Amino acid sequence: MIGISLKDWLKLLYDNKFNVKLRFLPKVFGITVINIVLSPFIIYERVRYKKKILNTAITKDPVFIVGHWRSGTTHLHRMLAFDEQFGYITLTETSLPHLFLSNSKLIHAIMKPLTPKVRPTDKVGMFPEMPHEHEFALLFLSMHSPIIMFVFPENINYYREYVSLENVPQKHLEEWKSWFLYLIKKLTLKEKGKQLILKNPPDTFRINLILELFPNAKFIHIYRDPYDLFFSTLKLHKHNAGIYAMQKQDYDARQLIFETHVEMYEKYYEDIKLIPKGNLVEVQFEKLSKNPYSELEKIYTGLGLEGYELLKERIKPYLESVAGYQPSKYEMSITDKQEIYSIWHKTIDKWGYEKNPRI
Repeated sequence: MIGISLKDWLKLLYDNKFNVKLRFLPKVFGITVINIVLSPFIIYERVRYKKKILNTAITKDPVFIVGHWRSGTTHLHRMLAFDEQFGYITLTETSLPHLFLSNSKLIHAIMKPLTPKVRPTDKVGMFPEMPHEHEFALLFLSMHSPIIMFVFPENINYYREYVSLENVPQKHLEEWKSWFLYLIKKLTLKEKGKQLILKNPPDTFRINLILELFPNAKFIHIYRDPYDLFFSTLKLHKHNAGIYAMQKQDYDARQLIFETHVEMYEKYYEDIKLIPKGNLVEVQFEKLSKNPYSELEKIYTGLGLEGYELLKERIKPYLESVAGYQPSKYEMSITDKQEIYSIWHKTIDKWGYEKNPRI
């Protein structure tokens, strides 16, 4: 919540009836003080750049990396970001989207001490300039994001609707689309007109909305072994609840993960019928990990992108640096696997993973 406009922060507290557990009050106080300090900088950037942002032309629709949380979207995004024909949003910029055009030194100074050396959920290296997902920027700009459900979990059913945006008030949907376009234009201005390569798991729900704004958008869908995916996502939920929460977490995380995955892929496989031919490639995480060069070539060929040979040379140091990385292994009983299969069998069967687990 650091970097949200003061007005939006106070409104968010008001909407949740200032219902914050006593032990989280110091967190609320700290966020409020920092947002007061940042307010003049936010106003300055808005006044200085608003017209320029709105007048920015997008000459090439973005490339979107989609897929369930913990499917390898970060790894794929990092690799593709080495292609200098693409622009992207960084961890710093998505965390402080009101400020990144005129206050880059300020936001870097803020983010550097706040950024852990590794991501706690999987020990992947982190740094302020790393490519990151834009959902946080959309949260801070529009205030319409499912991330808020981790902050105020007592209203989880309300905020969860903002994953797909299907059942939200029409006014909120139009505001979200307006801010999404604004963000893409702002990033395009920052990147001096480059085509953007963006990743964001919730966008897997939003293919139809993205195509309304960017009819020639290209998509890369990455998927992973659903059995590992479930436990990795559960770990992520526990981590997020510990960091973001200002209320007691009182919901069934397992059930939420099960239901969200089913809803995501029912929506995704319906929406991809809208994508123009040649604008979608699907990649398996395990294949990408074992044979990154061949899978990246498949992406470039499938989407009609140029520049693979240059990318191939640029990503060698990165791939060497992560060569020893091993994804977390999860101990799961046959009962766990049977439960996962019983609920996620459509995607498990479709993607060719283990069917009907038995002893």
